[in-house]
Amino acid sequence: MIRCASWVSWVPSSGPLTLFDARDGSYHTLNRTGSAIWSALATGQQPDEIGAMLAASHDAPLALVQGDVDAFVATSLEKGLLAAE
Repeated sequence: MIRCASWVSWVPSSGPLTLFDARDGSYHTLNRTGSAIWSALATGQQPDEIGAMLAASHDAPLALVQGDVDAFVATSLEKGLLAAE
């Protein structure tokens, strides 16, 4: 299960999100797609669900969208913004 790390805060927004990492005081501004992925993760949705949702809402190939979601998750895990349980 992937979840937002407890030390990361953000303010829900209809635009791009900015994340604050309390461990080192860094800010991370997400693009529109990253913001959609993060917002979905924050509600408990998992990467496969998010990929399917985004592919359907953008009428895009699932494999392409899922690759983008998986890359975002991998990078965010590496940076410590997300946590795996």
